[in-house]
Amino acid sequence: MRAVAKHSPGLAQSVVECGSLDALVICLEEFDPGVKEAAAWALGYIARHNDDLAQAVVDAGAVPILVLSIQEPELSLKRVAASALSDICKHSPELAQTVVDAGAIAHLAQMILNPDAKLKRQVLSCFAQISKHR
Repeated sequence: MRAVAKHSPGLAQSVVECGSLDALVICLEEFDPGVKEAAAWALGYIARHNDDLAQAVVDAGAVPILVLSIQEPELSLKRVAASALSDICKHSPELAQTVVDAGAIAHLAQMILNPDAKLKRQVLSCFAQISKHR
């Protein structure tokens, strides 16, 4: 789904229309961090195209679970989840507020102290996408 959704809004919309969002959100709750990471990638690729697709990801209930994912111990999962949250936030103040309301700020702020440069980049990108609206 990730490989299809990343190419265009039309393809991402097709992925959504086939009912994949519910399955991807369920995958975010799996025990295996690799499954969670793959789901977060796909959700981020869907959300990054436009506000309607990002809203569909939000409506599927992905944001609270992505916030939980940034709290997981696996560094790569933290990076991808922060990136997906950033992709959601970039489209509108309302979408950014959804991420803020889910409690992401406190967890993201703690990650600025993480020594991993790639994680810091994703965290700062998410903050930038949130703050650009207001």
